[in-house]
Amino acid sequence: MLRPRLLLWIAICLLGALTLPACNSRKPAQADVTAWLDEAHKTAVEQYWRAYPDRKDLAHFEIVDPGQIIARLQEFDAAGKGWPDIIVTEPGVVMAAADPKRNFPLDLNDWIDQSDLDGFIPNALAACYSPDRKLLCLREDATPNILWYNKPLMEQFGYSLPATWEEYQALSDRLAAEHPGYIMGTPGVEPAIYFWASGCPVAHPLSPTRVVINTSDVKCRRVADLIDHMLQNGTLSRDGPFDARYVELANENKILMMPGAAWMGDYVFGGKPDSAYYHTAERQLAAALLPRWEGEAKAYTGSWGGAAWMVSRRTQNPALAVEIIWYMATDVERGRASNLMPAYSQAAEAWAARWNDNPLYALNPAGIVREAVSLAHPDYTAAVRYNLSEGFAPFLEALEQGQPVAPTLEAVQARLKSLAEAEGYEVVLQP
Repeated sequence: MLRPRLLLWIAICLLGALTLPACNSRKPAQADVTAWLDEAHKTAVEQYWRAYPDRKDLAHFEIVDPGQIIARLQEFDAAGKGWPDIIVTEPGVVMAAADPKRNFPLDLNDWIDQSDLDGFIPNALAACYSPDRKLLCLREDATPNILWYNKPLMEQFGYSLPATWEEYQALSDRLAAEHPGYIMGTPGVEPAIYFWASGCPVAHPLSPTRVVINTSDVKCRRVADLIDHMLQNGTLSRDGPFDARYVELANENKILMMPGAAWMGDYVFGGKPDSAYYHTAERQLAAALLPRWEGEAKAYTGSWGGAAWMVSRRTQNPALAVEIIWYMATDVERGRASNLMPAYSQAAEAWAARWNDNPLYALNPAGIVREAVSLAHPDYTAAVRYNLSEGFAPFLEALEQGQPVAPTLEAVQARLKSLAEAEGYEVVLQP
């Protein structure tokens, strides 16, 4: 896994042949490494120590509030010391940590061979690349947006899956007329699910300092028009997917289908007594790719959430730090036990086999999730540093207030532009 230059570098430092900046007073192979984790990754510590018991004296793990990561890095930047060696977080936070003011992550291209990176599902690492193709993190899991649907309900109503968004809208009209009260999703909380699938240019980076944002583009307007149409006929909910009224609809089996992240299958639909949506598992849930727009060859999608591991460029022990994140991102046994599809192919295959006997699923969703990873829109093959959800605040406000959302696109443009410029981007309307 380690590049020859890294092995040579370690050897030189250990032999003391040269005094390198990274060698400092402690030899890199013996320098301690501190990793910041969230609560969800507490079990990963014991898993790592079981795999590498000889690292216990060197590898230290701290639970840190994900919402405090950037603020704490800023404090360390001001102090000139204190940075952790490893952080697990969302890809968007990785990019925020990589901005010119912070410049936190190590470029992993220099430390991991491409032949090893090829072991990841194609496109799974897209959000870890900067626009200038630095590899700033390793994805632990794959979290593409897909179309969840209730297979028994679809069969009961005599409906076919919509292949296009135009068919999706037409099906909504049928559902509203024939089965009022049933819904086909919500644009609440993460409206970007719908806009990503359309290729709406709200986060198309051209370089580390230049980005396309243009909500007046037809690829944005058609999404807003679709959403307004379905809000009007009652088949899209104005409540977010975790709001009490939406959860109640799920409990009443009123969700025919909904676009959502891959992790929603196990974490939200669930099929267990304490699950949010389904309290029983009766092979009622199935997955499909998101629809495509008429005239377009592919059904594009985006990604929501998930975990990414990054290493500090200031680490005194890059060999150990890279070893740790490689284990966390690629270990097959960790992947097999995960609730999310691993981003690493071998681990994903082990994970997929687990779901054949899962009584929640009418069909194993693993193939759909894996295919969806490869369908991230080409304009979004690098993450941006600003928060898209914040940019869509005017949209979400109109949604909550019972207003149409299409008129908010101009305000969304202004908000996104302001957020992007605050992160050092020049905003342009066209590539």
